[in-house]
Amino acid sequence: MRKFLSSAAIAVVMMAGLSAAQAADVKEVQMLHWWTSGGEAAALNVLKQDLSKEGFAWKDVPVAGGGGDAAMTALKAMVAAGTYPTASQMLGYTVLDYAQAGVMGDLTETAKKEGWDKSVPAALQKFSVYDGKWVAAP
Repeated sequence: MRKFLSSAAIAVVMMAGLSAAQAADVKEVQMLHWWTSGGEAAALNVLKQDLSKEGFAWKDVPVAGGGGDAAMTALKAMVAAGTYPTASQMLGYTVLDYAQAGVMGDLTETAKKEGWDKSVPAALQKFSVYDGKWVAAP
């Protein structure tokens, strides 16, 4: 699990479409999500703690309600304004929609290093790989 969380920390930084060099300078991760209930928030704290250990500050951008619908509406508005967060919780084809729009980073280097092609089930890869590049960490 530790290895996955380390990958998640890298993925979070890269989701905004930053180059690897730009991502190296990022010290705050803005995370848009809908994990706002007690149990969900507790699970999210695991990621926050791991990022902190890696030297990153976590800035919550929580959007409650709607099973993510309200968060996706907020994300659309943020992207349209050019103020999107470093990372966002997304489901399924939404990842591919944002990849087509050109606002997702390229996580392929991390995916190759950590063997995602072999360890991530093909069904999840359909929503994480766009145009031959890993654009999301499942």
